[in-house]
Amino acid sequence: QLPRTLGLVWQADRLSAVLIALLTVVQALVPGALAWVGKLIIDAVVAAAKGGDVALVYRYVFWELGLAVLALVLGRLAAFAREVLRASLGNLINEQLVAKALTLELRHFEDSKTYDVMQTARREASSRPLSLAMAAIGVVKQLITLSTFAVLLWSIAWWSVLVLILAAIPSFFAETRLSGEAFKLYSWRAPEG
Repeated sequence: QLPRTLGLVWQADRLSAVLIALLTVVQALVPGALAWVGKLIIDAVVAAAKGGDVALVYRYVFWELGLAVLALVLGRLAAFAREVLRASLGNLINEQLVAKALTLELRHFEDSKTYDVMQTARREASSRPLSLAMAAIGVVKQLITLSTFAVLLWSIAWWSVLVLILAAIPSFFAETRLSGEAFKLYSWRAPEG
């Protein structure tokens, strides 16, 4: 389902899809940058306490502020791009539904199952495919963020990367199990009475 869904997203609005991908990569790198600047702030405070340059502390604090503002702006831009993509995707799928409906005969519209399938597809045209695509992008974002932290931790203490990996394993299995349960719940249908 994922390749076809990503194809639909790409077909709906290439510019928004590329923008979301780029914003996701930059958003994934910001937490690591914030952590590194936080380390620099702590190092500068320790150095200033020993008679070092206090101006350096302020410079790093402003860098941290800039990164926090950047994270906020990136989040807003990504939300805007998602909404534009959601509208474009909804329009594309609705156009495809109308084209399909034009090929059907009257008996198909009188069949309640066919009509229900078309209504469900129309109702969920913009939400379901985009949700699947955004979930895949979210996984990539988390992997980039985790990799960034691993590189930063490796530069400080190599063994901390092992701790990071071991700490991520229970969360991975819990998320995998809960995602499977959420999929079952989301795709479950009540029996027709």
